[in-house]
Amino acid sequence: MSQPDHDHGRLAVPSAGAGQPPGWPTAPPPHRPLGAADPATAGPYRLEAVLGAGGMGRVYLARTPAGSAVAVKVVHREYAGDASFRKRFEQEVAAARRVQGLYTVPVVDADLRAEEPWLATAYVPGPSLQHAVAESGPLSADAALGLIARVAEALQSIHAADVIHRDLKPSNIILTAEGPKVIDFGIARAADVTAVTATGMRTGTPAYMAPEYIRGQDVTEAGDVFALGVIAGFAATGRLAFGGGSDHSVIYRILEQAPDLDGCPEPLRAIAGHCLAKDPERRPTPAQVIEQCGRVGTTGIADAIADAHTRTVVSPSGPERVAPGPLNAPGSLGTPGSPDAETRTSPSPRGSGPAAPVPPPSAPAAPDPARGASPSGPATPPGADTPPNPPVPDPLTTPAPGLAVLLSGVGILVLAVVLIAVYLPGSSPDRGPSLPYRSFEPTAAIGPTGQSRDTEGMAFSPDGKTLATGSDEGKVRLWNVADRKPRATFTERDGVGNSGFPTREVTFSPDGKLLAATNMTGWLTMWDVAKHRQIRFLQGADAGEMVAFSPDGKLFATGSQAGSVDLWDTNSRKDEILAYYDQEAKVTGVAFSPDGRTLASASDDSDSNLTPKHSVRLWDVAHRDPEPYGQDDPRVTISPAQGVLSLAFSPDGRTIATGSYDDTVRLWDVKTGRQRATLSDSYQGRVDHLAFSPDGKTLAAPATHGLMLWNVAGRKPRAILSTGAQGAESTVKDVAFSRDGRLIAGNDTKHHKVYLWKNPYRASQGAASGGS
Repeated sequence: MSQPDHDHGRLAVPSAGAGQPPGWPTAPPPHRPLGAADPATAGPYRLEAVLGAGGMGRVYLARTPAGSAVAVKVVHREYAGDASFRKRFEQEVAAARRVQGLYTVPVVDADLRAEEPWLATAYVPGPSLQHAVAESGPLSADAALGLIARVAEALQSIHAADVIHRDLKPSNIILTAEGPKVIDFGIARAADVTAVTATGMRTGTPAYMAPEYIRGQDVTEAGDVFALGVIAGFAATGRLAFGGGSDHSVIYRILEQAPDLDGCPEPLRAIAGHCLAKDPERRPTPAQVIEQCGRVGTTGIADAIADAHTRTVVSPSGPERVAPGPLNAPGSLGTPGSPDAETRTSPSPRGSGPAAPVPPPSAPAAPDPARGASPSGPATPPGADTPPNPPVPDPLTTPAPGLAVLLSGVGILVLAVVLIAVYLPGSSPDRGPSLPYRSFEPTAAIGPTGQSRDTEGMAFSPDGKTLATGSDEGKVRLWNVADRKPRATFTERDGVGNSGFPTREVTFSPDGKLLAATNMTGWLTMWDVAKHRQIRFLQGADAGEMVAFSPDGKLFATGSQAGSVDLWDTNSRKDEILAYYDQEAKVTGVAFSPDGRTLASASDDSDSNLTPKHSVRLWDVAHRDPEPYGQDDPRVTISPAQGVLSLAFSPDGRTIATGSYDDTVRLWDVKTGRQRATLSDSYQGRVDHLAFSPDGKTLAAPATHGLMLWNVAGRKPRAILSTGAQGAESTVKDVAFSRDGRLIAGNDTKHHKVYLWKNPYRASQGAASGGS
């Protein structure tokens, strides 16, 4: 292996000899041609091919007006409409432009105010590390060492600009003859809706996430070093340090188990082990990683292996939850023989996965100040607007008393067996392997369908036998819930037959005879379900994007982006507005109270350049002006600090729940408008939609990998409904309970599926105390 460059701390690219290629593939994979849904241009750049797709958008090979190649990332529409995202995106792009380094790719242009924001970087022809390992197998030991040193140097450049990558992974490392190039640094943070408040974990790839990131604690440069450790093992073995499987399983292993570095050659194994310390303070800096990799060039790989073995202890008894110690000096992995210098791993057959977790000590763990409880406990982060609530035990999640008697002699072994049985992936049908709450897999899935594959809007029929889903194509499909087969397809058409505009909401009338759907252009279409016939069409200013039927079905309300809420007679065909209510901002939700006397409307005014007029307004339905040019003031006005994305009445009509950008559900007193509580957790996602169970004891809202179920009375999470999807995080937009409370549906827009779960609390809700 070539000598390190002592002037810059940089290693030469490993090669077989002078003029020979480096120790990794450099031929770029074939590009995918543009599809019908892909744009032709982005700003001044002409798009030629698809390079890849990620959670935030698609990446294209493009040409400048002069013909030079650039890579252009176009942001997904779901982010583009979020004003807070645009602000963060602008900040992150500005920071990324400051990054300059030999192994980073510069940002050359961006338009952050475009309808679909985009940024352009220099184009680097070459495969990603992910692609290279998948196609050609793991790298040799010296090539992997050279790669890790250079990626560490890229991290130095990124961190020097006060940027944290946050999503370092093999697909973000491009291999070239001049060395690896790290891309997408810092940009992932723009999609993290919790970044401003530094609570919770939102973006990134679970297999490379540091424990502190998962727990919602402050993310520092050490989080990138943790990802570098996973990459080191992957480059040398083609396997992940914390295994595969569901995201939940991987997250559990990261939090609770030692990394599986079996097969990773020394000294790379020792370097990776230190990078993967659970405690961020014990991880090396990028400079220390570079120095340790560089020592191989002067001592030789055989000496480095022998030197590393003096500090690496392989425990035959299984993994110990002891993090590697801090580096005592540059280029040193610690003092031989000291506990901090040992990297303890458990030998396991290759491909067998990580070993079983060691049972926790009998003494309780120290509370985690970032979560307000122990790292493994189901805690709700404290907040200034959260009233103190005594914990209400959930009989399905509270451990049985008497476990303390096991903590002696043989009892410890018994407890270990019990814990392994509970926590190992797949060992229990009703508990997720990696979450502090019970986890339930879906019983069925519906979709995808149509060219767009996306579902927009979703509703159960009153009898629970049919599920209606909208789409980006302007079609509403009715599915038989029992066999998940389509029963009918309705197309939204205007008076002259135009169609094809994306659906926004769908809902059944209370008797199930009518189905209403809205779309992004402000149309409302209504069908006779039995006859499969369109019977009503409202367009433009007289319609809206949100719709709800009154409990008796005699009225329906619509809300528009123009800020108007209109009340209509369901049985009339004159299309005359019964009443008009002024919301003063873009309407994001409408809902009738269970008794039908109150109409609630919500708005999001985040796009305004003036003082935002976010609000929830409660209108008296009976006292309406016969001349619909504006009603009296609302009975109650709620003015939250953030825009409201969703709302729902509790079944008893006393509480209204709202969801917002900050991954929080807020509960409000309908009579007074005062806030009763906040429901917030690091596993919860942006609350685009929410729903109460029919008995009002459970509330469902989006989570990072499915749906979060809240105990309404106890104000505590009680379970997560997991999608079980692999790879990227789930993004659930719509959620609905069947009227009998037996089923819960969630629309996962990331994986193009509507999932169905059995409600795990339906049978026990009536008998449980305290609302649990």
